[in-house]
Amino acid sequence: MTELALGEARGAERTSLVTTGPSGLLIGRGPAGPVTIRPFRPRPTRMFLSAPDYVKWLLAFRAMCLGGHVSVITADKASWLPLADVVRACGGTIDILHSIDNLPGQGRPYRPSLVIDEIGGVTPQTRLGAWQALVSTHNSAAAKSVNEMRNSDLSLIAPVEGKTADNLRRAYALSQQQMKQTNDLEGSEVVLASVRRVVKVPMPPSPTEYRMLFGG
Repeated sequence: MTELALGEARGAERTSLVTTGPSGLLIGRGPAGPVTIRPFRPRPTRMFLSAPDYVKWLLAFRAMCLGGHVSVITADKASWLPLADVVRACGGTIDILHSIDNLPGQGRPYRPSLVIDEIGGVTPQTRLGAWQALVSTHNSAAAKSVNEMRNSDLSLIAPVEGKTADNLRRAYALSQQQMKQTNDLEGSEVVLASVRRVVKVPMPPSPTEYRMLFGG
C-alpha cells in the first residue's frame, strides 16, 4: 500500500499520494498551503470515502477539470443527473451506470479514468487499470470498514467520531496524538489518512463550483 506522504511539493517523492503543493487534484487548503492528491498514476489508485455527498461531486468535477472521464456506479441515477449536466456542459464526459459491466478498463495519461462506486460493485479483487482511480463509498462506522480502509491507498472521511475514529486508528496504526487532529471537525473539514499518516483539511467548494454545482 502506498503511504500518504505529507510535505512541500518540491520535496515530495514522485510516488506521493498527498502533497502540499500546486499539482494534482485539489482537496483543500491547509496551514502549509494547498493539499492535493495524485489519484491518476501509472498504477491504479483506490480511495475509501465516507463523507457528505457534496464531496463526491467535488471529486468528480475536479477530476473532470483534469481531463478525466468520470464513471459513476449508483442505484440512484436521478441524483447524479444534475452533476452530469454540468460536466457535459463544460465539455467533460461522464457515464452513470448501474453495474461495473461498462467501466473503462484503464485510463490514459491525458485521459484518466475516475470511477465512483456507490454500490460496492468494484471489489478488492476487481482488476483496475493504469491511470485509473476508484472512489468507493462506505460506512466508516461498520466493523468491516477496517479492512476496507486497509485495502485502499488512502481514505477521505468526515465526520470522525465514535466507531469511525476507532476504525480509522486501527486501520492505519495512528497514534493518539495523530487522532487528536481528527477531533471536532468543523464546517467543510475532512480527514485524509493512510498508514501512519493523517491530515485535516477544509474541503469547501470554490465560489465557481458552488454556483455551478449547487446553484449558489
